[in-house]
Amino acid sequence: MRAQGFVQGALISLLVCPPGCKGPGTPPPPLHQLPLQGAVVSGQPLATQVGLDILEAGGNAADAAVAAALALAVVLPQAGNLGGGGFALWVPHQGQGEVIDFREVTPQAFDQDLYLDDEGKLVRRRSLETPLAVGVPGSPAGLYSLFKRHGSGRFSFLQLCAPAISLAREGIPANSWLVRSLGAEGPKRRLQANPAARALFYPHQGGEALRVGDALIQEDLAQTLERYGNQGPQGFYQGQTAALLLDSLAEANEREGNLVGERGMTAADLTSYSSLVRSPLRGWFRGFEVLSVPPPSSGGFVLLQVLGILEGLPLEGQRTPQGEPTVRAMHWWIEAMRMAFADRAEHLGDPADYAVPLDALLGADWVTMRRVSIGPQADLDCRAWVPPGAPESSQTTHLSVLDDQGNAVSLTTTLNATFGSGIMVKGGGFLLNNELDDFSIVSGTPNMFGLLGGEANQLRPGRRPLSSMTPTVVREGGGRVVLVLGAPGGPRIISSVLQVVLRVLVHRQDLESAVRAPRLHQQWRPKETRVEKGFDPELVKLLEATHGQPFAKGSAAGLIQAIGVGANGQPSVVSDPRSGGTGGLQREKAPR
Repeated sequence: MRAQGFVQGALISLLVCPPGCKGPGTPPPPLHQLPLQGAVVSGQPLATQVGLDILEAGGNAADAAVAAALALAVVLPQAGNLGGGGFALWVPHQGQGEVIDFREVTPQAFDQDLYLDDEGKLVRRRSLETPLAVGVPGSPAGLYSLFKRHGSGRFSFLQLCAPAISLAREGIPANSWLVRSLGAEGPKRRLQANPAARALFYPHQGGEALRVGDALIQEDLAQTLERYGNQGPQGFYQGQTAALLLDSLAEANEREGNLVGERGMTAADLTSYSSLVRSPLRGWFRGFEVLSVPPPSSGGFVLLQVLGILEGLPLEGQRTPQGEPTVRAMHWWIEAMRMAFADRAEHLGDPADYAVPLDALLGADWVTMRRVSIGPQADLDCRAWVPPGAPESSQTTHLSVLDDQGNAVSLTTTLNATFGSGIMVKGGGFLLNNELDDFSIVSGTPNMFGLLGGEANQLRPGRRPLSSMTPTVVREGGGRVVLVLGAPGGPRIISSVLQVVLRVLVHRQDLESAVRAPRLHQQWRPKETRVEKGFDPELVKLLEATHGQPFAKGSAAGLIQAIGVGANGQPSVVSDPRSGGTGGLQREKAPR
């Protein structure tokens, strides 16, 4: 904390008149070294190139992030979106930054009963692939807010929309990642049930999906983006686009046998939506400042609690000669994640109508208690924090941007499942989310990611569902940006970001090695820790035998999109090799 105070004091003196200052009105020189180049990394090469083009044209990190996110809505329909939501973390070269929360919101007429059958049992598909799955979209409001609050002022909003409009109108070749997603059982079932989505994605005889190289032309989406670019959020939440959205939900409701009745999403739900500005969660680890997102995302909380627990443990002494964590270090990682996810399940929700006890959960007393409670054996039944006096009791996408002035944006946006609910807005050309499945609709019943929740994350009108998105920026001593990262992947987002941060900051691995390394994932329930293919089987055996850690094979990795900055100011970009993304540096002809 002494470093924090020093930086704040130095900043104040610089703003008065530092050495070299030419007098009042002259901007102070940079407090910290600037990056040598800007950088962009995202889940699709065409979107990465759009972001780089904006940087080349004089835009800043916010401009590039907005343009790249809009391009993702065209070129990565599995996850990029206008019909979903997310979080953007803006960290300027100097200052503390802010979070723009554009998480989806429950329509006012929705309540828990709509998701239950006549016997009071949860009908899972209702929160996944019917109009009851769809929250009021937040992406249009959030991206516009990022543009207005932090854009360079060198571009109109329509100019930032223009690359996405061109990609939609002129068409893009379907790549193998898109074709593979269209062939997966769940997405295929949802999309083919919707006439507009079926016509766009399954155009061949017999309802066969797009093939690699086929042109994906999205004229309806181009027109939606034009209205949005010209009018801002009003061009989405009101007028023609809003009418098309509501009509499409009404048609989907008819196909479901009038499941929703008269209690569907309304024009008032759309016009009342607004993104929110929040302060980032901020913690310190090994002298590095870690900035991430607060509730209604759980990502920043889990990341900071785990790092806080590990901060007091001798991690540097638990490295193999190859720079890998030892069996003991892995045991500590797993136990810290298990503890933090237990607190997540019990206490995290929308802070607008639930008092999330962040001060206690991230406070020194509880974090220390968690740390000292880690024994040699796995605590498979660890409990969540209990207030004093109380009785006991997947499809997302991420982009990271750094400009050559040192500003960073870490932005994660989601439809939830691949292609969301599968409900495409007829005439609008965009898919709607199935984000309401992220609520704990019935306490103790897991959602599609196996996550449990309680009262803190119950579905209620106007509430924002709990998220695992973890856009994160790490600064050295509260100053120079050293990492900008995030990922898609449901709760695996958090564990993936955590493991990359630990590998870079503790194990001194280069960014590419840290991202490529096999990962594990622990989320309290189920008790087993998942390990991805390629994880050292001998390490698994030792963790089972020595520490009693149970394991299961399965998906354990989010798809990291990261920028690192060396001590000399040279950025590096790494798009997770598990994804189809790419990264590039400003002033290079093409992304690497």
